[in-house]
Amino acid sequence: KTIVKEWLNFLLSPDYNIIRSPKSYNSQVGVPLSVLAINEKHNLGIFEAGISTGSEMEKLEPIIKPTIGILTSIGSAHDEGFASLEEKIKEKMLLFEDSEVVIYQKNDTVDSYISKITKAFTWSFVSENVDVFVFKTALKNDNTSIQYRYKGNSFELTIPFQDKASIENAISCLLVLLYFKYDEKTIQNRMELLYPVEMRLKVKNGINNCSIIDDSYSSDFQSLKIALDFLESQNKRQKKTLILSDIFQSGLTNEELYSKVAQLIVSNKITRVIGIGEVISSFENKFTNCVTFKNTEAFISSFDDLDFNNETILIKG
Repeated sequence: KTIVKEWLNFLLSPDYNIIRSPKSYNSQVGVPLSVLAINEKHNLGIFEAGISTGSEMEKLEPIIKPTIGILTSIGSAHDEGFASLEEKIKEKMLLFEDSEVVIYQKNDTVDSYISKITKAFTWSFVSENVDVFVFKTALKNDNTSIQYRYKGNSFELTIPFQDKASIENAISCLLVLLYFKYDEKTIQNRMELLYPVEMRLKVKNGINNCSIIDDSYSSDFQSLKIALDFLESQNKRQKKTLILSDIFQSGLTNEELYSKVAQLIVSNKITRVIGIGEVISSFENKFTNCVTFKNTEAFISSFDDLDFNNETILIKG
């Protein structure tokens, strides 16, 4: 949500006076604080809304009253607050009850919860029965070419990213630009200038010829999958280290969660795991070549013994 919000701000700011949520102010407190900053010069607002359990969105909807809704990916964060994925989708869709349009990746469950007064503006990689059909994505150097069909015509744009999450976020932004009736040339020119949002997945140079991917912004299972995908797309070195804190908001028991995390780490060929936190420390035996620490202080005091060199390090927490 935060990345789409920041990218939309960049893409639309030449033409609008925009007010947007600061950072990830998307909670029961963050949303009203964001909306309170509106002044008479603003003519477009971009606000995030996040929920962790039922009955929260019905409080946020009258605060934002969005005319345009964008549903980003439906991940596993806050799963424990809902009885099922369908219940979570139903709750999310309350935000868009009075919207003129909802933009989202085609999904039958989402379709069933769109209000009768709201238009669906959809996209898909697989179904052609959508407004925007993305029929090809191709990697080119450090970029991705996205080819799509809209109103019977085919178009192409390039974004400076290769990971799946960035491609999907860019397509959400593309649909907003199309809904706002931007022309093909403007869309291409602006989309190719998209940039990493600093709050997550920032690549930094480290000591001893190491690269660090800083994703110390959130820690749930879905975002770990995204971060590992990003690590693979960025990785230029054989050795890969994952520094991982305790994971929350999974909706799974710890036993199930860390079994799934272990499988994910194996499938991504991670060389070494460093776990930080009391919960992950108790599941150390699920990981190969793993060392754990009860807290950050214990990790820092052992730092000199850990020997970081010629590797890509993902910090996730």
